[in-house]
Amino acid sequence: MSGKFDKEDMKKAVVFAGALCVVVLFSQLIGKIGVIGYGIVRLFKAMTPIIIGCVIAFLLCPIMNFFKERLTKLFRKMMKEENAPKADKIANILSVFLSILVFLALISGLLWILIPKLRDSIMELYDKLPDYISNFQAWVTKVLSNDKDLAIMLNESLDKLRQAVAGIINDKLLPNMDTIIKTISSGIVGGIKFVMNFLIGIIVAVYILGSKDELGAQCKKIIYSIFNKKRGNKVLDAFDYINSVFSGFINGKIIDSIIIGMICAVFCQGVQMPYGILISVVIGITNIIPFFGPFIGAIPSALLVLVVDPLMCVIFVIFIVILQQIDGNIIGPLILGDSTGLSSLWILFAILVGGNLFGFAGMLLGVPVFACIYTLLTILLRDRLKAKGLTNTTSYYLTLRRFDEETGEPIRGPKPKRVSVKERKKHMKHLESLHHAKEKLTHTKEPEENKETQDAESENKNNENEIKENNKSDNNNDNNNNNNKKDNIKREVNKRENNKNNNNKNDNNKNRH
Repeated sequence: MSGKFDKEDMKKAVVFAGALCVVVLFSQLIGKIGVIGYGIVRLFKAMTPIIIGCVIAFLLCPIMNFFKERLTKLFRKMMKEENAPKADKIANILSVFLSILVFLALISGLLWILIPKLRDSIMELYDKLPDYISNFQAWVTKVLSNDKDLAIMLNESLDKLRQAVAGIINDKLLPNMDTIIKTISSGIVGGIKFVMNFLIGIIVAVYILGSKDELGAQCKKIIYSIFNKKRGNKVLDAFDYINSVFSGFINGKIIDSIIIGMICAVFCQGVQMPYGILISVVIGITNIIPFFGPFIGAIPSALLVLVVDPLMCVIFVIFIVILQQIDGNIIGPLILGDSTGLSSLWILFAILVGGNLFGFAGMLLGVPVFACIYTLLTILLRDRLKAKGLTNTTSYYLTLRRFDEETGEPIRGPKPKRVSVKERKKHMKHLESLHHAKEKLTHTKEPEENKETQDAESENKNNENEIKENNKSDNNNDNNNNNNKKDNIKREVNKRENNKNNNNKNDNNKNRH
């Protein structure tokens, strides 16, 4: 063994040292997970305006592209070809300005319409809540007038509930007013911070929209500097797909929710539904959440209407059921299409997991995130199956049980039934009994079979001798027949020659005469 330290040994030593450093670092990080989590939370809080700006820019990107495409054509026609870069720059600035203006106009219009209505609805609900409770109690008493015991029990339960609420107010809320005031003040401060972060986010969105082409080019530079061209193209395709899924799903859900909210508002105003605007806002906002959103908004709204007018509550529930059917079968497919490509099972899975991990944002964004992960895994599986010479179509594997290990051919058909231990023992005993019975039969039939075989052999020999003798006689007869045929042929030939000679003689005699 040589004492030199070559390159391979150097590589192994570096890999071992790197692995050891990773293990040590990981062990150190495990003990400081709380500190790391706190630092990550602080980092996200500090980046809140930037995150809000990125979200606003992402939502406004289609509007900006719409304005930019038309303004670029307009300014290039108005200006000379030499000033094309200047025309593009002016079109970019104006498209950013117009998209932000549209965004602020939409928010201002919604707030101007909704805030007064919401304030009036909430104040009316606060003022009339005791009357609604008493009316509801009287309605229940009237309905249950035939069953006095049940009515008395229900009234006692309501009295107990009222006493419990009064006890909570007197025992817990009033003594803890300091903490409540602190909580309210912190909530107000948080609301003010959110407004400030939102305004800063709009400014960040302006910069992102104005320089999105340069940011895209820089991201491409980073990607192609890390990966080769083939891998870089795949990474860019993946980002394009993620962009299309997120933009299609989020923008589509926002448009769909606005339409559903407007339809609900028109219906509530038409039938004079109590708190129609408040209910329409709740239905529209919760409709953004897939699958569970309609139920989350409909249940509290129905309870609110039930307190005021039970008959109107029944009408509202019927309307919501019909509206959700129209949304799920007509409006949603027209706007969203198959933007995610997920089945109902995976949508439910994404909403549950995302909601438990990240709350409302997880319920909203869980579906597109999971759709991107699902698609990327599908592409990886397709490439792996293709490398092994297998197809990616799911229908191919429906009836597949396994592959033959020697030939590699697929084995299809239903799975064999599993046999229990008792049935297997019974089957083995049955086979053993059959085997013993067969052996007994063979022992009893052996002498008879020997005699039969000897007689059959003698008969076969006699038959063979007879066949040989018959063949010999047949051969002799054939030889005699052949000899007779030859003699007859010779006689006929001799007769013909004699006739020819006689005819020739007669002809010669005639010629002489």
